[in-house]
Amino acid sequence: MYQAEQPIFDEQPVSNIEITIGIEDVPKPWWKILYFALQITLVDFTPFMWTAGFAALAGIDDPAFIPMMLCACFFCMGFCTFIQTTVGNRLPIVQGSSSSMMSSLGSIAGIYGLPAVWGASIVGGIIEFLLGATRIMSKIRGLLPPVVVGSVVTSIGFVAARIAVQWTFSNTTPLFFTLSLIAFLLALVLKFKGKGIISQGFILVTVVIMGVVVSSVLGIFNWENVKEAPWLALPRFFPFTHLEGQSGKRIAFIGAAILGGFSGYIGSMFESIGDYAATCSACNEVYRVKHIDKGIMAEGLGCIFTGFFGGLPCTSYTQNIGIVAATGVASRRVTQAAGALFILYSFCPKMAYILAGIPRPIIGSVFLISAASIMFSGVDSIISSPRTLRNTIVAGTTLSLAVMLPYHCASTYKDWAASLPPFLNMVCTSTVFIAVISGVVLNLLLNVVLKDKEDGRA
Repeated sequence: MYQAEQPIFDEQPVSNIEITIGIEDVPKPWWKILYFALQITLVDFTPFMWTAGFAALAGIDDPAFIPMMLCACFFCMGFCTFIQTTVGNRLPIVQGSSSSMMSSLGSIAGIYGLPAVWGASIVGGIIEFLLGATRIMSKIRGLLPPVVVGSVVTSIGFVAARIAVQWTFSNTTPLFFTLSLIAFLLALVLKFKGKGIISQGFILVTVVIMGVVVSSVLGIFNWENVKEAPWLALPRFFPFTHLEGQSGKRIAFIGAAILGGFSGYIGSMFESIGDYAATCSACNEVYRVKHIDKGIMAEGLGCIFTGFFGGLPCTSYTQNIGIVAATGVASRRVTQAAGALFILYSFCPKMAYILAGIPRPIIGSVFLISAASIMFSGVDSIISSPRTLRNTIVAGTTLSLAVMLPYHCASTYKDWAASLPPFLNMVCTSTVFIAVISGVVLNLLLNVVLKDKEDGRA
């Protein structure tokens, strides 16, 4: 019998994160909601990277493409976030453009064109919606004990740390290195010595001071793009049919494109299941069956929507888990307000370009603190499992593969990984996908198949 409220774990994993504003709490006065929501948008704006990556893979060099897709992605992010926090699993989860989908769909665009991308996005979204609505995804909950989920959450922390480090050292000149170091130290001071909203909003305060004010004084804030961007741009159905090199069709359903696109959806769903666990851990919330089914259902519904408006399909964002863990603000009302701001950015490209103008090293140095919070939230879950040799091997091997295999596929084995089909490439390069697969398989092998049947010990 299906029980939506049934916990995924027999025992709730221990977490050392202190939540000051709970999931169902509404910060008061009202301006605090906006304050915390703005902080979220300052970190969760990776569509800037994914749209550029998609254009490169698709071979699109039209100067109008990236700004148009960027606005479409922000519009879809806002809608998908609102769906997830209302009719989805109702956790403080930001839905944003997926890197795994960017990779798989970018390749499809280069071969079959943009109409095939939207067809693959919509069909993939329908399948994901059905997997959640029919409760198939929650059937795997027995495969995810705390040692596996803890390993996945820890690997998500490593992903967040990699993003933070990449941003921090994206410009290694002495000036930017100094600013990133000052931003990191200021964030620590505000977090641990600040009071009230200063401590809770340390990310926002640090980024505004260092990323906008100080950067503008030093002349490194990119105001030119902000000035050139239009004030108003309304979202449109299938907005790219006029671009040179496109067929003029709005949508095309091609079997190979749908199959290739769904490989990205598979990775996205596995990552989301891990993100849901990490979010519950960060919020001190019991991870339940409903979180998986409703979350995947809502993600699928949102991805159907993105296909019509020209955005990249959305998945749960790891960055926001770090914000919750670091600030203690877990209110889904704040997340909904962040969704509204993303929609506002899509209507007003100038606001979106203000976010883009903040130097990446400053954002990255502050985000390092959030990444650390995610990582050790996962470690807490691993430690809460029985300390057996089997569990040690499950966690240790899972983390080793999840961290090192993508690293080598991006460096030593880069050419080999690039030659693989999109799905196999994702298997070898997606840290979270590797963590879920290896964790589940090793747990089944060591704690189920090879379990000591005489005394029942793992």
